[in-house]
Amino acid sequence: MSHRLHADAVTLRYQARVISQDLSLAIPDGSFTAIVGPNACGKSTLLRALSRLLVPDAGQVVLDGKAISALPSREVARKLGLLPQSPVAPDGLTVAELVARGRFPHQSFLRQWSPDDERAVRSALEATGTLPLAERPVAELSGGQRQRVWIAMTLAQETDILLLDEPTTFLDIVHQVELLELLAGLNAQGRTVVAVLHELNLAFRYASHLVAMCEGAVVAEGAPETIVTDQLMRQVFGLDALVQPDPLTGRPMVIPRPRR
Repeated sequence: MSHRLHADAVTLRYQARVISQDLSLAIPDGSFTAIVGPNACGKSTLLRALSRLLVPDAGQVVLDGKAISALPSREVARKLGLLPQSPVAPDGLTVAELVARGRFPHQSFLRQWSPDDERAVRSALEATGTLPLAERPVAELSGGQRQRVWIAMTLAQETDILLLDEPTTFLDIVHQVELLELLAGLNAQGRTVVAVLHELNLAFRYASHLVAMCEGAVVAEGAPETIVTDQLMRQVFGLDALVQPDPLTGRPMVIPRPRR
């Protein structure tokens, strides 16, 4: 199995606080990888390191055989699209203008806006159901609408690798499922998708590769149907739960046991 993107023995910290130490993780090419774990366990920190937003204290993140820190920003942005937590749009932008910013890595002094850019933006708007919002200011949108617009901007980059930090935040259950179906479709077309997810049963349903984290370390990884057990739920989440096959998909489904 090949791994274009991997972290090799990285130590990650915020100021004086060490989040992860000597952490290694390889993202399988062509996978839909979901990273799960309790709050503040290091999921988002790991994603920030994989995307070059956070420089490791030790070790390195490697993209296509080279340290990601040594690659030009534009080259990274053509290979890897990122949706961070709580992104902020500049004042006054419309939805179409924000999504169009996803095309910046593909432009240069010699290559200005093109029909390919127009097609990519429209395709991203259609895929996320935000085309009717194209002319509206981003500032006027609801949280759920705004989240879908940011996802559209990430899709407009048309990168082979997508990193998404809690992409279902602010979305109701219908839009959560629609988004994960969209990501699963992109994955089926060959894109590598990495997402931090909190909705466990949706993560288990859609991910082909699962990474379970606790206290800054990877506790288990592999196909959900092979690693998700009652014991893993207790170890990672401190949750007493019954794990059984989803009646629709056969994937693991977690049912928390009543505390009383």
